[in-house]
Amino acid sequence: MDIMPLRRHIGTGGMRMAETGGAGSTENLDRVLADLRALSGDIASCSVLSKDGELLASSHGEGVDRERVAAMVAALVNLAERVARENDKEHASQVRVKAEGGHVLLVRLDAGDALAATTGPDARVGLVLYDMRNARGEVEKVLEGGREA
Repeated sequence: MDIMPLRRHIGTGGMRMAETGGAGSTENLDRVLADLRALSGDIASCSVLSKDGELLASSHGEGVDRERVAAMVAALVNLAERVARENDKEHASQVRVKAEGGHVLLVRLDAGDALAATTGPDARVGLVLYDMRNARGEVEKVLEGGREA
């Protein structure tokens, strides 16, 4: 289940999007996302979003408007952070949104970036979040390497 299908093709050519970092970091992020999806069969799609709202990597298939995905995930991350601050918390470490067709899950990364995933309605959400938290270190390592380049 990919979220937000395109109404029309925008010309992404089916390529995964990477706004920052070199080709090596993009390929490494793609590998980490592929490994996460292989580990957790309940994940329909996943992506990495920078703290600035840029989609760094995505497993979304063709027909998904990646810019729209980035904007909506960024809005969700910002809202979660705002709610946390309003309740005297430092930040939101993870977010779970249950929708009619499944779940949208977010795990905050150290630098303020986010790892996002979608699942179907019958997903074992606790296990998916566990797998996402375990993948967080690998994602952060790849992102840190890309920032140093």
